Amino acid sequence: MSELDREGRDELHYAAKANDVDTLRRRLDAGVAVDLVEQRARWTPLFFAVDNGAVDAAEALLDAGADIEARADREITPLHLAVNRWRQSPDGAMIRLLLDRGADKASADMHGWTPGDRAKGQFGFPDDLKELLAP
Repeated sequence: MSELDREGRDELHYAAKANDVDTLRRRLDAGVAVDLVEQRARWTPLFFAVDNGAVDAAEALLDAGADIEARADREITPLHLAVNRWRQSPDGAMIRLLLDRGADKASADMHGWTPGDRAKGQFGFPDDLKELLAP
């Protein structure tokens, strides 16, 4: 079903990163687990999509049942990562997608920081997105 590289990544992880929805769907149809966790940072394919601002891939993964509250290293969720990487999707599309799909904006990482706390520390972070992340 799945051929993993040395870091435990499948082609699905790379398709998510590249916003390659056709390959992503092909791998899911082949039976690859939508929440397959790689070994380095404990990222699922959704984290790869979020990290690269691949909104279409993130949407396809969520449609396929990806865990929007998956936890990676340092107990971050995809929403924490979307805040950290907001410049990959400066119009806020990734953050809005995750919030629209039910991401918990009150979820804390290992330091007790919520996505809203992280937004406050980001230089130039858009005020309208800060408002969306407010408790």
